[in-house]
Amino acid sequence: MKAAVFAVCIFAFVPLAWGGPVTGEGAFFFDRGHYWIEITFYDAKGKNILPAEPKTSHFEVVNFTEGGKPFKPSRIEVFRLDDKKAVLILSSGRFKGKGCYRVTYRPGDDVEMVIDSICDPFHFEPGVNECAGKRFFRRYVAPAFSRSGDIYSLNQFKYEYDMSAEKSRSNLLLRPCFETKGWGLEPYFEQDRTVYHIDRSGETDAGRRKFGVEISKSVWVRELRFSLSAGYDHERSLLSLADTDSTLYTQSLVVEWSVRLDNFFDSINRHCLSVFKGIDVGFGYAWYQSDDEEVWGETDFERTTPFLKARFTWTILYGFQLSYSVESYWPGSLEGEFEEFHSVRFRLLLRDVLARPSRKLYHPDLELAFDTGRRLPLFEEERKASLGFTFDLFPW
Repeated sequence: MKAAVFAVCIFAFVPLAWGGPVTGEGAFFFDRGHYWIEITFYDAKGKNILPAEPKTSHFEVVNFTEGGKPFKPSRIEVFRLDDKKAVLILSSGRFKGKGCYRVTYRPGDDVEMVIDSICDPFHFEPGVNECAGKRFFRRYVAPAFSRSGDIYSLNQFKYEYDMSAEKSRSNLLLRPCFETKGWGLEPYFEQDRTVYHIDRSGETDAGRRKFGVEISKSVWVRELRFSLSAGYDHERSLLSLADTDSTLYTQSLVVEWSVRLDNFFDSINRHCLSVFKGIDVGFGYAWYQSDDEEVWGETDFERTTPFLKARFTWTILYGFQLSYSVESYWPGSLEGEFEEFHSVRFRLLLRDVLARPSRKLYHPDLELAFDTGRRLPLFEEERKASLGFTFDLFPW
């Protein structure tokens, strides 16, 4: 999806080399999992102009919807639409959806231009005479299903063919995200099928139903985004064993600290050609249990493990997306043995390229996935290779 809303233009004096007063306008874009702002300048006659040698230090950006602190874009790029028109592209890992931005341009001590109300298309200013029902829906319901740019937790319905088990499967994931004053709350529900390799039973097909909730807080320190999160997961697995079916319940309580490194790669990113997005690392601690009891027992908190996580996503030639993640664990119940889980995704991003059929509000992405290793909370070996279609449920 690609969308933009043009900004309100504000007049200001600029360097004499530009020939006098100019106007400016901005637009907010989302595409392929990342955001950016485009700025266009015009002279007094309406002709497109560009500042000489634009620098990141000349620009100041504020997300005035959240009342955040001003920050500098991490990269400025000149993009020429044709021989007569060009725009400046402002990049930063701090851009996100559901808000409006103000860009201030200061090329000199006595020169300033403000371009206001550069808004995400999914952000709507409240109406003057808004009824209580509409206000509640706009504030607390609709934002949970707007695009936030997080490509790892998209609400989705997936249909796939599992090559390791030679059968077709479906996967349902619902994960709305609520945010307020820097805090995030994400309840989720997931239904899928997984193949485990259990030492005592061999390969076992499991139907899983998972639900949980996560609360998080993120802050920016210069070019780094630090996040602290705590989450609870409850999982019910129906294991198809050789002699009989068995139901296994697993639960976990996880505390995680992570840092995102997006802005360090803005200098080499080239939109449509090569974009690194979602590069982050984290570590944490988890309490977990797995048995035939659905509720948490008094002794279940004795099973603990520290862990490390890392992942990155790379989009090349606009439509080819590769992501890789690794998780490492040192569970105390396994006497210090090291366990790890690897996940690779290769996705063809088709939803912007294929023409949308009339009255159809979805596009498929073709995804090839490989999962292998052991992870929280079962630490049984998982193996899956699948090829299938993912249908995003977000509006666009």
